[in-house]
Amino acid sequence: MMGSFKYVHSLVAAGLAIMLMAGCAGTGANATNQAKAEYAYKLASNYYADRNIAMTQRELHNALKLDPNHVQALNLRGFVRLGLKDIGGAIADFQQVLNLDPDFQEARNNLGSALIAQGRYHEAIEVLEPLLEDPLYPTPAFAQGNVGWAYFQLQQYADAKRHTAMAVFLNPRFCVGLNNLGQICKAMGDIREAVSNLEKAIKTCPMYAEPHYHLGVIYQEMGQLTEATAAFAKCVELAPETALGKRCAIRQ
Repeated sequence: MMGSFKYVHSLVAAGLAIMLMAGCAGTGANATNQAKAEYAYKLASNYYADRNIAMTQRELHNALKLDPNHVQALNLRGFVRLGLKDIGGAIADFQQVLNLDPDFQEARNNLGSALIAQGRYHEAIEVLEPLLEDPLYPTPAFAQGNVGWAYFQLQQYADAKRHTAMAVFLNPRFCVGLNNLGQICKAMGDIREAVSNLEKAIKTCPMYAEPHYHLGVIYQEMGQLTEATAAFAKCVELAPETALGKRCAIRQ
């Protein structure tokens, strides 16, 4: 993982479809305004699914002007702010959602992700822990992955591995989790397992560039320069004109 925000961005993309499936207008507005706010929120959801951020923001503004306590609109605005690297704004939105509806599971996981992006790892773990014990939470792999990444940043590698391995067990196609597990294993000195998990990430998600970077670093450190060059070249191919792609190009 190339830093906490990159990790959070990956999880935001993974969680988008789940978040858009949820519905219901917020409270605190009259029935007419609630209906109008719900309509604006649905428009915003559709625009966000199409990656039209400007129109998403416009419709979210309309929804929240009509109903400031529309929890789905607040949650989606938090997603948008997180994607725009307005971490403080995202945290404020997710906290407001939880103040209105403490059982809003996705907002809790999103808040944990945002806190990780801000480097507030202990707080993130505290926020996320209730999801680990909630049998009704539909995407436990995300919460386990977030907790694992927070522990990794705290250099508590045993806990990081335990939670990240659970995330991958719960969702074997969780490529971010596989990538992170590779980094954790490398930090713990288990190079063979690190390579295995990074290769699984690549096999599962062929268009995912980051595992190629970490494999390239491992191969370089092992003196396997041909394999390292190939890994970095693939990274550049998959992620041109990005910060990750440029780092891979420098390593070639």
